[in-house]
Amino acid sequence: MPANATLQDVAIRAGVHRTTVSLALRDHPRIPAATRARVKAIAAKLGYRINPLVSALMRSRRSGRAVKHVSLAYVTGYPTRFGWRPPHHDRPDFFPGAVARARDFGYKLEHFWLAEPGMTPERFCDILTARGINGLIVGRLPPGQHAMRLLWERFSCVALGLTLRSPLLHHVTENHFDAAWQGVRRCRERGYRRVGFVFSEANDSPRVGDRWLGAYLAQQLQFPRADRLPACPAVPADERSFREWFLRIRPDALLASHGRPVLAWLERLGRRVPRDVGLIDLAGDHPELACAGVYCDPANLGALAVEMLVGLMHRNETGVPDDQHEILLTGEWRDGKTLPPRG
Repeated sequence: MPANATLQDVAIRAGVHRTTVSLALRDHPRIPAATRARVKAIAAKLGYRINPLVSALMRSRRSGRAVKHVSLAYVTGYPTRFGWRPPHHDRPDFFPGAVARARDFGYKLEHFWLAEPGMTPERFCDILTARGINGLIVGRLPPGQHAMRLLWERFSCVALGLTLRSPLLHHVTENHFDAAWQGVRRCRERGYRRVGFVFSEANDSPRVGDRWLGAYLAQQLQFPRADRLPACPAVPADERSFREWFLRIRPDALLASHGRPVLAWLERLGRRVPRDVGLIDLAGDHPELACAGVYCDPANLGALAVEMLVGLMHRNETGVPDDQHEILLTGEWRDGKTLPPRG
């Protein structure tokens, strides 16, 4: 069996012309029903699949009209239709960047809500198939949800972020390890010696926290023993656990998964930022706080997801991959008022 069966492979096996195969697979009435069924069976046995992009191009040539839009689906599963984007959610919004990049390639990206009343995975997939949609971008899932069931074999698929854990698809995400690595290094360069780490909010994906913490602990091993600090043990921390850890450890700088709660806790402790302690906001979801940290533009992440998806579609790669690929976007350091150089 050919590794990547072609139209010609099907034609040779069926003993017919390539044109007959093409028409049979599109259920053209010119081809007898028995021949159509036989050709489809041979195509299925060989593993041949119609490439949707090539199919769209051929329709354009036959009709003499340009195919204006090949649609892609942006799939979300929040309890409400737009719970995944601001102002309903304070996490980054990847959708506008993905729409813009899809347009560059000649595609139209449409939002599809998996939680429509009465919707089932089978019906949802049938709707996409009937619309001729073969490419899916899976948006970040709501807190506590880490699985999604669809008929994946029908589609080329890319996930955004690390929230989807079942199945494991190709995905794009921020380079969380590098963000924490850069953060610790910047602290040391600016004269901070005792750098602490705190999970200040629950993460929508534990794998994100593991990467932040891994970079922090790896950097700690390079410090003199007197400067090595344990991370705040509570995951996530509340004000009480943070206060007990902070007063015992006495850090002069903090890497926080989310800056907003830590700023409030420090204020009630009588500690001022940055006079008494420096602060890095690893998530960077609230630029209005003017915290120092590494910033990943969500528009770039959305664009990367589209680029990855288009490549899969051109290669006609569908379903859950045997070898999962991950694209990491390394962000840029942004100075903020929370981490000035120490005198």
